[in-house]
Amino acid sequence: MPDEHNITWHVLTHEHKVHTADWYWALGLLTLLGAGLSIYFGNILLALILIIGAGSIMTLKIRGPREHQVRVDSRGIALDGTLYVWKTVDSFWVNTNTERGGPCIYLTTKSILAPRITVPLDNLAHAEQVRVYCKRFAREEEQWPHFGEHIAEILGL
Repeated sequence: MPDEHNITWHVLTHEHKVHTADWYWALGLLTLLGAGLSIYFGNILLALILIIGAGSIMTLKIRGPREHQVRVDSRGIALDGTLYVWKTVDSFWVNTNTERGGPCIYLTTKSILAPRITVPLDNLAHAEQVRVYCKRFAREEEQWPHFGEHIAEILGL
């Protein structure tokens, strides 16, 4: 049962960037080229992975961002109903550097499938409140965006 001192906010999954038709054509052509080369060299599985991945990226870009509800309480951090309990969180870091997007909280967990979780925060004033609250349950350790997040930003994802 969560305590009466939980923190709740709503955020979008990502900042929506409008792409031209050329961006979608480039993604499609690069995917077909990669899949064609994979098949030529006898790696059909890689071709399927490339096609499914590009299809997923196109679908997510066309659909646009979704709104998520985030809740931090004494049990853990819940993102759209998925609870990351404090005993599985190794460390956290509240990043207030707004040069790249808005403030966010990085969670390092013991999970094999999701060892690193990035949760956007709604504003800078809220960031300090979340940081103080999280320090009660987890170790604070400086963390920065991973390589994959930089690649996604470069590609406009």
